[in-house]
Amino acid sequence: MAPAATPTNQPAALAQTTPAQTSPAQATLSTQAAPGVVAWDWQGWAAAYPALAVSVAPEQAQGAFTLACLCLNNTPGSVVGDVTQRQALLWLLVAHILQLGLNQAAAASGGASPGSGGLVGRVSSASRGSVSISTDGGGIPSGAWWYAQTPWGAAFWQATAWLRQMRCLPGRSHPALTWP
Repeated sequence: MAPAATPTNQPAALAQTTPAQTSPAQATLSTQAAPGVVAWDWQGWAAAYPALAVSVAPEQAQGAFTLACLCLNNTPGSVVGDVTQRQALLWLLVAHILQLGLNQAAAASGGASPGSGGLVGRVSSASRGSVSISTDGGGIPSGAWWYAQTPWGAAFWQATAWLRQMRCLPGRSHPALTWP
C-alpha cells in the first residue's frame, strides 16, 4: 500500500511543514505525562514565546523539548520538584536551543534571526569609522558560556543559580577517624 499523499502530492515523509501551514489541530502535540513530569505543550509554549514560535515548526520545538529534558531532569525525582517551575525552566531551554539553531541558520545564509543580536558577552570596545565592535566575557563562568549565547539561556542560567550552590543534607554526625 502506498504512503498517504499530502495535499502537494508529496509522500508524507518528504512533506515540509512550515509554521504558517500548521493548523491548530496539527500543532497541539501535547502529550500526557505521568504525575510529576512536565508534558510538552506547543500552544502554551508558542503563546509564551511568540517571536520564536513563528519561526519554528511544532515538531522542531518538540525535538528541542526532548533535548531540554536531557539538560534538566524531567522526572518526579528532579531536583526542581515544583512542576510549574520546572516547566518554566524547560521552556527557557527550549527557546534557547531553538534560538541557537536559528542563529546558526541565519549565519549560514548571511541574515539575522529573530531575537538575536549576534553578539555574545558585554561590549568592551566600539568604533565608528569602518564600524568595529568587540565583546568579552568578563565575569561569565566557563560553564555558562553555552547558556550566555541567548537571552533565554542567560535567564535559565540565572534562574538555576540555586542548583549550583552547595547544599547541606543534615544527618547524623560521624565520629572522627584518628590514626592509632
